[in-house]
Amino acid sequence: MTESSKAEGFGSRVAKPLRSIEAAALAGLIHAVSSIISLKMLLATPDLSSSDSEILEYFSSPNAGEGVLFALNLMAISMIAFLWFIGVIRSRIGRDEPKFFGTIFLGGGILYAALNLFGAAALAAPSLLVDIGGQVPDPGAASMARSVGVIAVVLFMPRMQALFVFSTAALGLRTGALPRWAVLVSYLLGVWLLVNFTFLTPSVYLFPSWVALISIELLLRRRSQPVLGT
Repeated sequence: MTESSKAEGFGSRVAKPLRSIEAAALAGLIHAVSSIISLKMLLATPDLSSSDSEILEYFSSPNAGEGVLFALNLMAISMIAFLWFIGVIRSRIGRDEPKFFGTIFLGGGILYAALNLFGAAALAAPSLLVDIGGQVPDPGAASMARSVGVIAVVLFMPRMQALFVFSTAALGLRTGALPRWAVLVSYLLGVWLLVNFTFLTPSVYLFPSWVALISIELLLRRRSQPVLGT
């Protein structure tokens, strides 16, 4: 056996588990847990209704900015895991992927990841100024950063999540990868994400929870029967 054939054989043995349904489920669970923890930390700063004195008091405290770098790195890991989740699912569907739903699935996922990272950066900016710069941010600037972050995470991001949820439900129904109850739950969640125009921050945890649910379902179905090809 030549060196090149040995390298190809090793590469295929490594790539196969990385593209498995188990890998997709693991990536989805990592994304869900990391995203929820990170968002909870980043949203723990004064909200939009806080007064200037409350903002100054918060960022002047000794613990202000603590853990912000951890939250940002955790969010980056979460988005890497999410993109891995997308990649594995698309590779499993292969040529059977409907082009229309496949495009929405990929586009919605990428836009969601981009908005998530942008929103996380805006939410973390005032705390990062305290943690690294040792400066207390101006209350107006802190409120503006919070406003931009909330717009990205609570207003824009759910619409991209809705596209991803709808397309996943359609792909799952067409390929048989998801049971009908999971498809129904996905469509209901997609409608909520699309039509909810309130700034309810707890709703940001719905999508990661849904990804965790789908990941667990894929893993359980994989053990009972093949899904999305072999």
